[in-house]
Amino acid sequence: MKSVASEPRFARIAATIGDATRARTLSRLLDGRHYTATELAIHAGVTAATMSAHLKLMVDEHLIKVRAQGRHRYFTLADGNVAHALAALLRVADSVPADAARWQQPHMHSLRHARTCYGHMAGALGVRLRDALIEHQWVIQDETNLVQYRITPKGIAALTALGCDVSMLNVAPNMRGQSKRVLYDCMDWSERRDHFAGPLAIKLLAFFIAQHWVKQDKKSRGLVVTATGANCLKEDMQKLFSK
Repeated sequence: MKSVASEPRFARIAATIGDATRARTLSRLLDGRHYTATELAIHAGVTAATMSAHLKLMVDEHLIKVRAQGRHRYFTLADGNVAHALAALLRVADSVPADAARWQQPHMHSLRHARTCYGHMAGALGVRLRDALIEHQWVIQDETNLVQYRITPKGIAALTALGCDVSMLNVAPNMRGQSKRVLYDCMDWSERRDHFAGPLAIKLLAFFIAQHWVKQDKKSRGLVVTATGANCLKEDMQKLFSK
């Protein structure tokens, strides 16, 4: 009698993601922020009890994690691998001709221009930021891995002068003594080009928000460029990089 192979784990993960309510919840968590079960239930349009069951399953499958703070429990994506897997699925979905046209619809323009992707900047503005960082040699490719980058002395000095301390990012090894991934390419699912992900990209978005150059749209993952930001980031960010 032939033995039956056990179900691949990715089949369970795919089934977990494939449910419409869980998919809406995971899409919401792609902005990298923490949400309560109540907030996620409202976003997904289900009852609190229904959302509780979905959240438990996603925690059990290590797609999301929960953090208790006082009487509240907050949920977020488990890690960057989950975020990148979801982003890849979004790219596959949008490669279908019937869906690709939605980026041309007026209500999608702002989201395509700038949005968050697990704590870093995505969209056209994120792609422009990557191009500018490379062009002005604030970052350079890692010689051993061409999709990873490291901050140059010029970049450290320039960002520090702006008030963004990045001095420790290049020198923090992981548990195996290997260099930590500071910055790496992440395919943008609306632009079909890379933007940057990683600790430096997350720090840069937090800095942009602190400077009031961009602000988070409370109802979506969209980022709104402020008047101050528009002035600083105009002409493909030439003004920012000339400071």
